[in-house]
Amino acid sequence: MKPAYRACLLTLLLSASPVAAQIDVDCKGAGQHVYLIGGGPAFTTWNLEPVQKTLAAHYRVCRWDMRGVGDNADLEISSTQPALQKWIDDMATVLPEQPVILWGHSWGALQALLFTRRFPERVKALVLNNPVDPGLESLVNIESKRYVHPYVESQLHIDDIDTPNETRHRFRSKIASYFKDARQGWEYSSAFRSQDTNNALNVRIWEDYRKMKLSPVDMRGLAPKVGALIYCRQDVLMPESMTAYSRLLPAARHAVLEDCAHFPWVESPDAFYEMLLGSLAEIR
Repeated sequence: MKPAYRACLLTLLLSASPVAAQIDVDCKGAGQHVYLIGGGPAFTTWNLEPVQKTLAAHYRVCRWDMRGVGDNADLEISSTQPALQKWIDDMATVLPEQPVILWGHSWGALQALLFTRRFPERVKALVLNNPVDPGLESLVNIESKRYVHPYVESQLHIDDIDTPNETRHRFRSKIASYFKDARQGWEYSSAFRSQDTNNALNVRIWEDYRKMKLSPVDMRGLAPKVGALIYCRQDVLMPESMTAYSRLLPAARHAVLEDCAHFPWVESPDAFYEMLLGSLAEIR
């Protein structure tokens, strides 16, 4: 747990687990509840602390690492139940009964939509940021769409080959590959640890999603809940993501930010927060 990012600890008893377990939830601010659902999947949420801190001036803003990841890495994941189903069950435990706003980033947009499909009465509105599209069209050839930065590759030296330094470099370079600016991405990646992600769980969640994929019919039913979609022009999910959502949610507000890729609160914070706060203010 990163003490600098933890404002409070919500302890929850999970009755579905054979042993009492605790989910760490970090909440800041007061007012209408906004829950931040991060990307990956199976990636930490401490990197969303700047978003949380900014929104906490106006809202009660909460985030948590999903079961099997980061602060909640030690929580049991059943081998007989889809891990994604358990994540949705956990959301039902973590979120209050009164309707909340869900902000979903990247993969988190799909998870927020899945939760809303199952519990529409518990979601007031959705704001989706650089969202993966329901049909996963934006993930086709994603490896070739990520940014290749000579600057980042130059940080690996011949003496690092087959050492922990090489493993660390590959981890950081993958994070940096979602940034248009190589130096900014490399610097940003320095704060992450290998424990901030779970590759095996990442694969498992994608497999689970393909078995419970959101359909066009689902999206039509969810359309009234979607307050806004925010994209970055240089995001590796573009243009497929925006094309798909524009087709599925033609009446929704679609906003495109310039000069940012996948992490707008880092790359273009002023424009991002203006758009996000404006979108949230319109939700009644």
